[in-house]
Amino acid sequence: MRAPATLRVNETFFSIQGEGGLIGAPALFIRLDGCPLRCSWCDTPYALAGDAGREMTVVELAALAADHHRVVITGGEPLAQDIAPLVQALGGRHITVETSGTIFVDLPQVALFSLSPKVGTSGYTPKPAVLRKYCSTAEHRMQLKFVISDAGDLAQARSLLDDLGDALPRATPIIVQPESGRAGLGEAYARFLAWLTEAVLEDPGWLRYDVRVLPQLHYMLWNGAAGR
Repeated sequence: MRAPATLRVNETFFSIQGEGGLIGAPALFIRLDGCPLRCSWCDTPYALAGDAGREMTVVELAALAADHHRVVITGGEPLAQDIAPLVQALGGRHITVETSGTIFVDLPQVALFSLSPKVGTSGYTPKPAVLRKYCSTAEHRMQLKFVISDAGDLAQARSLLDDLGDALPRATPIIVQPESGRAGLGEAYARFLAWLTEAVLEDPGWLRYDVRVLPQLHYMLWNGAAGR
């Protein structure tokens, strides 16, 4: 008898989607443990090493999702593990996979690939070849989400979009959001968000894309606490 598929899970929780085009939507979050990247401003450092959380079977995780329409598979870097059995087990639910865009998988059952290419201050550079694969296999099922710490990050994000050119499906949502550590809290966050908004509006190059300037809602509400 074949052993049930398992995944290393850092945490599971029910909350609202704090980022991207589905901001504010309730969902069950399955945060997988471990990530090959070490972004300088990572907001989930407790999920990096891969030695936290516990092994859970796909059957257990699917049971947790039984009463939920939306499920978000996140990390860490969720695609560092084989999530195909979990996606299959989740059936007809709306599944979002939040990934750095450095690992390619073709999973037709995923409703939304939320790709977050790392630019500038993260310490990494995007992988356009990987992103082009998503553009060709996940058209109308993807968004690009850029975490912005300064003007250099914003310029590099725009440069990546221009580099993708015609490979990028025209209606792809492009999300730009503050890097929470740099933005700060309260009034400081509001000022940073205003700067980011004005910078996008003043650059005609951004207006060629379906761009949205959005906050991290969960950060504004709960200051990035684990399990929220």
